Amino acid sequence: MRIIGGKFKRRPLKNPHGKDIRPTTDKQREALYNIISDKIIDARVLDLFAGTGAMGIEALSRGASFVVFIDNAKKSLRLIQENIKNFKVESYSQVIKWNISKNLSCLKDQLFDLVFLDPPYHHTYIQTTLSHLQKAQCLNEETIIVAEHDIKDKIIIPDGLKLYDFRKYGRSQFSFFGLY
Repeated sequence: MRIIGGKFKRRPLKNPHGKDIRPTTDKQREALYNIISDKIIDARVLDLFAGTGAMGIEALSRGASFVVFIDNAKKSLRLIQENIKNFKVESYSQVIKWNISKNLSCLKDQLFDLVFLDPPYHHTYIQTTLSHLQKAQCLNEETIIVAEHDIKDKIIIPDGLKLYDFRKYGRSQFSFFGLY
């Protein structure tokens, strides 16, 4: 795993061992960032179910102003902290240990321009997390929410949000949501 573009281009990320963490592939990340490239500069980014932190660090590499990484797994939190330290982006990031499936009250008084959401596949985490994002009032009218999931996952979209695009990559899909 490595950073695909921006000032950290080609620099390696610390990789997970085992199958507990399923990082977004370099190819998928590159395709996604090509789609959202005009939304990154100076963006405040939220990386949920952050895993290794690759999505958020990629955003920082491409010009995002700040990233909040949230995960609940000790192994993931350790990897995120190590990657943040290796890239020397501590002052542009915050790591929060939080159980996203319960709520997102940890985001009080914060607004985000871009949200990445990559929960374990084949669960209802996406629809639950979309609801939690709305309740946390951390989205602005321009916020883009990108959810990575299995192409067979059915997502019930909460009122107030709309699916406006999706892209399939093998067995994975990026779904793009926003407020309406």
